[in-house]
Amino acid sequence: MVTQHRRAIPRTVTDVLLWLLASDVATAHQPQPHQPDRCANPRCADQAYPCPPARDAHRAQQAATGPQPRARGRARVAAPATVTGWFRHSRTQPCAA
Repeated sequence: MVTQHRRAIPRTVTDVLLWLLASDVATAHQPQPHQPDRCANPRCADQAYPCPPARDAHRAQQAATGPQPRARGRARVAAPATVTGWFRHSRTQPCAA
């Protein structure tokens, strides 16, 4: 079964695997419905929300997301630099045999 967040990967994500893992952890560590200041995950044993795994998941999602994509269109490419002096003729030296 594919969960909703696995189908909606934002375009700004640069590390898909990290983002998916962080999304799984963030989904598993939600606040309790009746106590929004407590984590509902049984592994957190009634810890305050956001619990350490939820905070780490949020930081991982930020790390997996790059900057906003630039506007689409034609890219401007600078003219290539002219390189001179790489292949200057040097004096030929006779080989010592």
